Amino acid sequence: MKNYFILVVVFFNSLFIFSQEVSIKIIEIKSLDTNTITNSSFSLNKIEAKGLTNKKKKSFFNYNLDFDILSKENVIDITKSTELVTPTWIIKQKFKEGGRDNSKFKADYSLGNIETQSKYIIIKCRDHEYVDGDRIRLMLNNSIIHPNISLSSVFYVIDIDLDEGYNNIDFIALNEGDSSPNTAQLVVLDENGVQLSNKKWLISTGYKAQLVVYKK
Repeated sequence: MKNYFILVVVFFNSLFIFSQEVSIKIIEIKSLDTNTITNSSFSLNKIEAKGLTNKKKKSFFNYNLDFDILSKENVIDITKSTELVTPTWIIKQKFKEGGRDNSKFKADYSLGNIETQSKYIIIKCRDHEYVDGDRIRLMLNNSIIHPNISLSSVFYVIDIDLDEGYNNIDFIALNEGDSSPNTAQLVVLDENGVQLSNKKWLISTGYKAQLVVYKK
């Protein structure tokens, strides 16, 4: 009997010691945070994305597939006028050369007769219309003064000494450029810069425009 009593005492002491060890282990793993969570579950709120401004977000794609494709809302009207800027002007370039009957230019052309007491005259000529590469030959009394002059928009200037009496100055068309006929403006000045003549010619290749100058 005494032995059974000793065993019982030892058993309860063992239980007491074991419970202390267990309680110590529980104390060691206990969180230092004294806050308690009353509810073990929580809900996650959906956050709406926003930019720098507070504008409402726009839906860029219609996820609603239940629609009538023939409805007016889903039909593009291609008959509406465009919102693009309508041209208010159109560049048009018209030339007097080309696109006309050139048969009337197949003849020599007279630039008129002038009289002067100057020892020489100043000849100025240029292409007064579309600059297309017109070329001429300049002659005085059947003698060549310049064999090949290219006409541009800038005046070509040359002095011509005059003989006593009549001086026949010929401008022979060497070509008609890119656009027929051969065209030029001719300005004649005396030795003092006084204008004696201001004429224009339109002639075909091989023909001439002639100016007659009479020196008194």
